[in-house]
Amino acid sequence: MTTHLRRKLASALAAAGLAATLSSCGFDYATDRPNTIANGGYDWEGDVHVLAARIVSQADGSGLLVATISTDYDAEPVELTGITGEGFTIDEVPAVEVQTHGMINLVDQGGIPITGDFVAGEIVEMVFSFSNGEENEVDATVVAACDEYASITPSPTGRASASPAASEAETDSAYSCEYPEVPEAHISGGH
Repeated sequence: MTTHLRRKLASALAAAGLAATLSSCGFDYATDRPNTIANGGYDWEGDVHVLAARIVSQADGSGLLVATISTDYDAEPVELTGITGEGFTIDEVPAVEVQTHGMINLVDQGGIPITGDFVAGEIVEMVFSFSNGEENEVDATVVAACDEYASITPSPTGRASASPAASEAETDSAYSCEYPEVPEAHISGGH
């Protein structure tokens, strides 16, 4: 076999090996899909997306619903028309309009006051409805208004003021953001 043929054969084998290696990764890479490693409920389907839905609660049974609502780059502007589900009540859904390829963070809108049968650590299933007919189902996580959520409080406009029942619940079951004290015996390793 001549040197010329050996080089052609080696080149062909290298190209075949490279093609096999590159094609083994396939399509639909994980890096091409949304990565939602975060606290909150997400729905990426359709033209409207509900991202990081959470109920920030200072006590059992009441809180502020926060989320980010966005639209695709070619979607028509939409309005939030309702939020429904079991185990909670929202007295008024604010007028929220999201433009084409836009985004609204409900924290910037003061959040949406919500009351119901929930406590920190639970998941509340809810459906966000929009003017284009889309309905986004999300599992909103209930989080205590501590640490990164401490600044999310009811708005001074009164829109987020709790009902008297919720106020009583807040007094009786307000969450503490203090870390518990560790007994001395556990610190020193004693029994």
